[in-house]
Amino acid sequence: MVESIATSAIDKALEAVLRKVGEGKKLSTEDLVVLMLGLFREIRKDITETNKRIDALYEMMSRNYEVLNSRINEVNDSLIKKIDEINNRLVEKIDETNKRIDAINDSLSKRIDALYDLLGKIYEVTLIKRSTRLIRGLMR
Repeated sequence: MVESIATSAIDKALEAVLRKVGEGKKLSTEDLVVLMLGLFREIRKDITETNKRIDALYEMMSRNYEVLNSRINEVNDSLIKKIDEINNRLVEKIDETNKRIDAINDSLSKRIDALYDLLGKIYEVTLIKRSTRLIRGLMR
């Protein structure tokens, strides 16, 4: 209430001083003080308005930051999910390849064993034939 009375008094005094200025009259020290008070009040209003604008911008930036942060988290989660899917597919492919390698290895091992057995039999047959020829040759 005191503030509104002071504001009203300054407004009336300011009107009177501005009338003097308009009439071209000389201003007293009190008139200059009233002008300064009016100027200070305008500066204070400007500062208050600027602070309000700064607060509004800060709130807007905070909201934008939250939205951006949320979007970054969504993209990050999506990338992590895709990386996990790719890793799982790679593991499956590696497992398939390992199974194929094991199957080929088993098949080759069986073929090598079969060849080894065949060579063993051929050796035995060859040995028997030589022995038989040798014995026939000695018997003659």
